[in-house]
This record gives sequence, structure tokens and C-alpha cells, in this order.
Amino acid sequence: MSKFKAAVAAIVLTILVYRAHNGWAGALTYRDVLLDSINYSASLRVKSEDINISNAQYRSNYAELYPVINLTGSAERYENLDNRNDSNLYSINNEVVGGSSSAWRSGFYLFGQYYLSHWYKKRHEVGYYEKIRDSSVHQCEIELKKIVKEVTEIFGAIVEGKIKLEYADKILNRLSKIYTVKKEAFRAGQFSYEDVLKAEADAVESEKEITKIRKELAEYLERLSNFTGKRYSVGDTEIVNLPITGDPPIISEKSSIEGTPEYQARRKELEAVKRKEKADANNYLPDASLYARYDFYGSSSDGLDCALNDVRQSAYNVGLMISIPIFDGGVKKWRRRQSLYEIKKQEESIRQVINEKNRDLKILRAGYAEISKSFNHFKKLNDQYRKMINISNKALSLGERSKLDVMELEKDALAVERDCKIMEHSVAVYQKQIALELDYKNYVSEYNGDWACKY
Repeated sequence: MSKFKAAVAAIVLTILVYRAHNGWAGALTYRDVLLDSINYSASLRVKSEDINISNAQYRSNYAELYPVINLTGSAERYENLDNRNDSNLYSINNEVVGGSSSAWRSGFYLFGQYYLSHWYKKRHEVGYYEKIRDSSVHQCEIELKKIVKEVTEIFGAIVEGKIKLEYADKILNRLSKIYTVKKEAFRAGQFSYEDVLKAEADAVESEKEITKIRKELAEYLERLSNFTGKRYSVGDTEIVNLPITGDPPIISEKSSIEGTPEYQARRKELEAVKRKEKADANNYLPDASLYARYDFYGSSSDGLDCALNDVRQSAYNVGLMISIPIFDGGVKKWRRRQSLYEIKKQEESIRQVINEKNRDLKILRAGYAEISKSFNHFKKLNDQYRKMINISNKALSLGERSKLDVMELEKDALAVERDCKIMEHSVAVYQKQIALELDYKNYVSEYNGDWACKY
């Protein structure tokens, strides 16, 4: 019996753990949604790895600015196939060019080289990869900003759906009561059958609206689960509304646009191609390098170990090498021409970003202004309906108004209160969207998302 209880307990525990990992039954806040989305996003991880790849490219190219030192060795068996007695062959730099006897040979040399021309050629190429790395950081920030924007829109739609669903239930309750009252009044001859049918149709239409709202809400929750990796249900998930934080700060459009990751990414790409063009231009200059080589050589006819033991200093040389390009078929010319075209392209892409961001900010500010006006209008209208309900309730107690009239007024008041709350929530969503555009860095750091695009 104890084994059976243990098995049942294990099954229950497994179900609870599974629901804890795959379900969500509790208060869902905007902050929780953003944190879960940032931690779960695979596309953000891809951009993060792109940063590491770009940083590795930069570091590998930067390493080429240092001197190159190599140690090379060889051990071989040499067989002389020339049977002429007067054959005299020799070895130069460990390369067999002669030798009258067969033998075991060994040779080692230490070679070092440093390109002086790296300081006016390779250095600019390294700068190109550095700017590309910085651009990849901003590309990651663009992806993060995209996730935040989409999650904000989805969360806003979910909150709006919850508000509509909550008030649709309340309105349906009022419509059902109105239908019941009219049905009873019809039996008493106070209402026509047409009035009863209309009240019933209103209740049915409200039920259809609730079904539609629940469907849309379930779809938005499913979309949200794709971002967070968690499961949500319409009935079990409590949504915490976004609060209104006050009007967005007044910041010049130029400074706000220059702080966006979209602009920063294009600016870094422009700086990168400028460095590349400088490197291509300097490729016309000669290559200059310092080199040194130290040789060791040994040989023996007895065996390889004797040849290795006989290794001794052979030669040493040091020098300056200069290579002047004369003709390459136009490779350097067209590479530089390509870089000049890329500079023009990036300048136009920056202008395009500025125009797009100007448009987005103007649209957001215009939408925010209109939503704020509508919210103030609905607040006044909502206050008026509350006063009307208080007056109607007093009139009902005095017998001057019917209960049906009060319920009709309450139904209309619920619709106005619903629209007022939706407008209030829309104002809060617009504030989040504008804050994200105006000050991306602080917005993301506020939600602990600035760690995602570092290397």
C-alpha cells in the first residue's frame, strides 16, 4: 500500500512541476512578460553569437599586427645517386644542392618577420573589423528593441481584451435582467412581443461578442507564449494593467534619433567602410618588413640520432624587404572604387533611418495626443453617467423611475466605463512605445535587458 501511495505522490508531483513550467496561473505583469521574452528569445541569442563572431574576427585581425615567429625543423635521409667520382654537391640553407656522400641530415631554423607596412595598411583593416563588431552590437539591440515592441503590442492587446471581456460579462448580466423584466412585463401586457424579441436579440448578440472576445484573447495569449515559452489560459491568467506614467519628456528629435540602435548601427557601418576605403587606398603603397633567420644544421652517415646530436649553428641573416606594387590588372583600383560606392550607400542608409524614425516619432506623438483627448472625453462622460445613475437610483427609491430604466442606464454606463478604461490603457501603451523610441538605453536597462547584447 505504501508503494502505491508513493507512486501516486510521484505522479501528482510530476503534474505540478509540469504545470509550473508550462502553465501560468497568477498575476501577469508587463515586467514579467518582458523579462521572460528576453530570456527565452532564440533570435536574440543568434544576434548575441553574431557579436562574439565579429569580436573574434576583430581580435584575429588585430593579432596580425604583431611579429610572426616560426620554428621549423626537418630530419631526412639523403642518398647520393650520382656515381661520378668528381661530383661535388653542397647544401645551402638546409636545401640539398650537392654532396658526394649519402648521409642522415637534420636542420632547424628560427624565423621572425615584422611588417612595418601594417601600420599604414593592416591597421585600417583592423579598424574596419572593429567597427563591424560595434555594428553587430547595435544589430543585436535592434532585435531586442523589436522584441520589446512586439511584446508591448501583444500585452496591450491582451489587457484590452481582458477589459472588454470583463465588461461584456457585466453588460450581458444587465441585458439578461432586462430581457427577464420585459418578458414578465409582456405577460402583464406592458410591453409588446417585439420589445421582448429585441431584448432577447441584444442578449444573444452580447453572448456572440463575448465568444469573439475570448477567441481573440486566446490567440493573443498564444502569441505571447511564443515569446515567453510559457502557457497561458483565458480563465486562469490575471492581467495587471499598465499604469499611466505621465507625459513623455520633450526631447529634440535629432538627439532621440541619434540614440536609437538603428541609427547607431548604420553609423558604425559607415565608419567601417570608411576605414576599409582608407586601407584600400593605402594598398598602393609598398610593403615593407624586417626579417631575421637563424639556421642550425647537422649531418652524419651513421644514423639519424647522430645527425641530431651533430646539430650546430650554420648561418644567420637579417634584412629589410620592400615590395613595390607595379601592376595587378586593376584589382586595387576597383576594390577602392567599391569602397567609395559603399560609403555613399551607407550615407544614404543613415538618411533613410533618420526619415523613418522622424516619421515613427511623429505618428506616435500624434496618436498619443488624440488618445489623450479621447481619454479626457471619456473620463468626463463617465463622471456624468455616474451622476445620472445616482440621480436615477434616488428617483427609483421615490417611485419616479422604473427599475427597467435604471438597468438600461447602467448598461450604457458600463459601456462608457469600459471605453474609458480602454482609452486609459491605450494612453499607457503609447507612453511605453514613445519612451522606447526616445530613450532606448534607459528603457531596456529598467527591465534588465541591457545584458543581452554584450561581449
